[in-house]
Amino acid sequence: MDATRITISTPEDHKALLALYPEAFPDEDLTGLVADLLGHPDVLSLTAWTGLSIAGHAVLTRCSVTDDDTRVALLGPLCVAPQAQRQGLGRALIEDAARQLKAESVSAMLVLGDPNYYTLCGFDQVSPVAAPYPLKPEWRDAWRMRPLTDAAPERGTLRVPTPWADAALWS
Repeated sequence: MDATRITISTPEDHKALLALYPEAFPDEDLTGLVADLLGHPDVLSLTAWTGLSIAGHAVLTRCSVTDDDTRVALLGPLCVAPQAQRQGLGRALIEDAARQLKAESVSAMLVLGDPNYYTLCGFDQVSPVAAPYPLKPEWRDAWRMRPLTDAAPERGTLRVPTPWADAALWS
């Protein structure tokens, strides 16, 4: 694989990023959600490059938690181009995000995703913070947290901005 670099996404990247999601997730339509998140003031959008090509993308939405003063971020969507998968690019995006968010005093990252994959990326505990909408029983183990500081939240419900305020995204 060519040298990889990760940058904060720019508006010039958006068209290519939106085209990447159907390639990475042919059975899911995430482009509407990603389009809503790109450019949102609460979003950290990271683009992974191999050479001159976009090979991956991570979206992190800064959120808050009820009953807690700490700041958290919701990871997702995260995607890697099919030809770049299984080479550590997703994990590199997560590590870069963790570094940037910790520098902003964000105390934890939350994710709703494959527990086998995300456990390898440091999301080693089922989140004590409730999702903003009820999760399907089979998804409860997929709701995970990765503490970034010693002040990670111990309870509460995730408060999300408008792009995530659709119960259908959570069930």
